[in-house]
Amino acid sequence: MSQEEPNYSKSVFNQENAVNPIGLLFDEEYLRKAVEAEDKVGGNIGAGLDWGSEFGSLMSNLELLGRITTLRIYLNKEVRLLLNNWNLGTATKIAVKTARERILEKFKLPTPEVRKYILATLENDQLYGEEFISNREILRELLGVLLKQEDWETIAAVAADSLKKEIIHQAVNEKISA
Repeated sequence: MSQEEPNYSKSVFNQENAVNPIGLLFDEEYLRKAVEAEDKVGGNIGAGLDWGSEFGSLMSNLELLGRITTLRIYLNKEVRLLLNNWNLGTATKIAVKTARERILEKFKLPTPEVRKYILATLENDQLYGEEFISNREILRELLGVLLKQEDWETIAAVAADSLKKEIIHQAVNEKISA
């Protein structure tokens, strides 16, 4: 391997830091390693939701946080129902999994267009009058904003590859020339 493997035994992450992650902010060795890691990739390493200037208002509004969770749950359900209706057979499970991963990526690192649409959806009080989102048209519309052509191509490619592997596996098990 050409890449250097990390040495986890010498890692500054320990049980105390797992319980108190804020402690890492005051750990000079951790900060030095974090800066080195960012320098190595030539940029900022981030994780979680990247909501820019709206992150503070999102985090301070518990109702909005609850709504974002509800929205993600119902988007995942809607994409599962959509793909189930397409009769993809054994490729359905991996297609749904891949679509859900893409949706999560869009929530974590939304483009300005996606961020604007998600915020508008979160602020729509009529959607959240009940414990669930029953307006499937809005969910489908949001799926159209979240999942672009390249996302569907990725979903299709992963599903096709999974189906190909399954066919070859079955052919080998049945001792049929593949």
